Amino acid sequence: MSSPSAPPNAPSGAAMDRPLPAPRRRVPVALRWALACLVAMGLGVATWPLRERVPAVRQAQLAPVVAGEFRDELPLRAVVEPLRSVQLDAQEAGRVEAVLVRDGDTVAEGAPLFRLHSPEQEQLLMQRSAEVAQQLANVSVQRSALASSLAQNRRELAQLQAAQQQAEAEHQRQARLAADGFVAPAALEHSQRQLALATTLLQQTRQDQHVEAQTRQQSLDEMARAVQGLQRGLQLLARSRERLEQRAPMAGRLSGFTPQVGASVRPGERLGRIDDPDGGTQLLAEVDEFYLPRLQVGQAATSAHGPLALTQTLPQVQGGKARVRLQWHAQTPSLRPGQAVELRLQFSAPRPALMLPDGPGVQPQLYVRHGDRLERRAVQLGQRAAGRVEVLHGLQAGDEVLVSAPPNFDSPTLRLP
Repeated sequence: MSSPSAPPNAPSGAAMDRPLPAPRRRVPVALRWALACLVAMGLGVATWPLRERVPAVRQAQLAPVVAGEFRDELPLRAVVEPLRSVQLDAQEAGRVEAVLVRDGDTVAEGAPLFRLHSPEQEQLLMQRSAEVAQQLANVSVQRSALASSLAQNRRELAQLQAAQQQAEAEHQRQARLAADGFVAPAALEHSQRQLALATTLLQQTRQDQHVEAQTRQQSLDEMARAVQGLQRGLQLLARSRERLEQRAPMAGRLSGFTPQVGASVRPGERLGRIDDPDGGTQLLAEVDEFYLPRLQVGQAATSAHGPLALTQTLPQVQGGKARVRLQWHAQTPSLRPGQAVELRLQFSAPRPALMLPDGPGVQPQLYVRHGDRLERRAVQLGQRAAGRVEVLHGLQAGDEVLVSAPPNFDSPTLRLP
């Protein structure tokens, strides 16, 4: 028995047969990582000499260039001082025996402040007093001697005048007798000689007594002047003894008053001052001597208490610092002496400019950031003031500049870490 035949349009299945692609060989993951590491190492080895030739900045301090207002000014810290004050200096040497007021007290003019004790001055005063007394005693003795001498001279002069008058009378009598022929010419000549002798002795004695009196009087006058000098010295010592008690030369408030009981002071030693509270205040500031050529009277300054002006530059320079005085334009604010005030001294008017923060790297040859590198560039800088540097040419706003010190100024390129 034969099988049934297939229908004529039935599918044969030949169209379903097609060739398959050859299976891909998969690379292991570990092998792929090894290849990537080898490539990276190769690139690192290739670029290693180049990186070694470019110095790196380990701690880079970058700052942008900004446009703003450049102020050529100097920040200062000043101390308030009174406009009118009197320094209290020790006038005499001694030991402080008593302090009658305290620092900060308000005192009236002439009020006692402290009292000194000086044994040396007391001893000197006693010595001068004894010298004056001795000289006064000597003057008294000389005056007594002068009076006695004058009395003796008057007696002697009276005797000589009597002798001269007697010789004159005797000569006249002898002359009459000689004219009548009762005495010889020799007797007349003898009486004439006696009269001439008596007259000469009288005149000579008068001259000698006058010279003696003048000499004694001159000696007395010199001794009197010496006594007056000693008395003036004694008066000065007495006044210096009065100065052992220091009094206030004017009314005001004590400031820096430092005497202590038992302390020794020397003449001229500064013991404090008296400030006039109604006289106003001023500021005293220290300025580096570098700025001395730029300081001028009348320069403006600003502070939290109002505008000021520079009034005086003290010429003494100590420790590289000079001192300046400033005063307020308007009414003086209520500040106490010794109080600190922050201010800014202006050298010129503010002006628009490009600015950078000041730093050791801000030089005419500085480094500007380009990506992860710093390129050296020549720029033109202006003035430096208040931690700012004026940029005149070579930079523009937004540029980042290395303000810290670079590791090597000779390298044209630096790389950032």
